[in-house]
Amino acid sequence: MKTTTHQRFFWTALVLVLSLTATLQTAGATQIKTMAILPFTVNSAEDLSHVQKGIFNMLYSRLSWQDHVTVVPKTQIQTDLSSLKTGTGQQLTGNQLVTKIAATTNSDYVLTGSITKLAGSFSIDTQVYDIQNKRFMTFFEQSKVPDDLIDKVDRISATINKEAFNRSTVTYDQMEREKQAYINKLKRQNPEHLMKVPAGQQDQGPGWKVWKYLF
Repeated sequence: MKTTTHQRFFWTALVLVLSLTATLQTAGATQIKTMAILPFTVNSAEDLSHVQKGIFNMLYSRLSWQDHVTVVPKTQIQTDLSSLKTGTGQQLTGNQLVTKIAATTNSDYVLTGSITKLAGSFSIDTQVYDIQNKRFMTFFEQSKVPDDLIDKVDRISATINKEAFNRSTVTYDQMEREKQAYINKLKRQNPEHLMKVPAGQQDQGPGWKVWKYLF
């Protein structure tokens, strides 16, 4: 039975479509990023292990993004941390720890941070390291009351999602509306007051700094 021109065209087109689909699936798979979240350092006279655990759980759930970002499970992080030590048997810290945990977990990003409690208020400092590009960005939020802590961690997560992964969330959209309302309020005031606003404050969200090289 002879193959017609239409049949040859059909089979050729089918092969091209299947090849293109496979290529797109492969490309999509390689774009998935992995993030390792290290336990936050606690600076407080009292036990804040429950806060440390809560922060990790919040960051894990808010930074996980199906088909885009995979966050390393806490149990794996704990296991890997126990095996990462210096030649003298001491626990790794700083840049060495970030580099080693990234290699061990095969992570593209490593998130570190600290929480400080002083006079009833909480300060949250966070760093997100981009391993491949050897750079990091920092975020900061302060909670004056314990009940406000969840909201502050939520805001940090939203800013990380946007700045690191270009992912908009409900929280980030709300922050943008608040920022725009603040800008509009300044515009309604006299120009002399507007000129006193620090450079960049009108364009950058709270806590966002510039990219810097890790090494």
